[in-house]
Amino acid sequence: MKLITVAALLSIATSSFAGTISAARSDSAKWISVETGIIEADNTTSILAKRVGAEVVSCYNTGTKVDRAPSISVIDDFCNNRAIGHHVANGQTLYSRYDYGSFTIYVSGSAINGCSFTIDGNCNRLLRLPLDGCNTNGENGKQGGFETDLCGQWRFDPGSNGSDF
Repeated sequence: MKLITVAALLSIATSSFAGTISAARSDSAKWISVETGIIEADNTTSILAKRVGAEVVSCYNTGTKVDRAPSISVIDDFCNNRAIGHHVANGQTLYSRYDYGSFTIYVSGSAINGCSFTIDGNCNRLLRLPLDGCNTNGENGKQGGFETDLCGQWRFDPGSNGSDF
């Protein structure tokens, strides 16, 4: 799950009156939920709709199958050499497509739900979620998928002959 800075949190809360924001702390403890509301001047309370920030992995379970070793190599190169430190604004996607000749691997990170963030070392972990959480019958034969959380979507997608399928 993406670590959200105080500035980003305030931006989300101010622009969309975000209800619940989940984030991982550096000690790996996780918030289950945070309820946010507004206390009115007349002392009544307006509770904002809860928003769940769980990390959800969706698997393609179809298409090109690739081995884990080149997949890890792609994820590490994308995150460590191309993505970390880049700012992604709401609605933007930072991506790379790696062409191995007989297959390609597309990886990306997108800012969603009004969020903006600077990509950090969490990139590697988030892209490994659909790699390791899908097609779990062995180390190879990975068909990809995507992880979605409150602020981002991270896609690992193998394809063939230059396509994403």
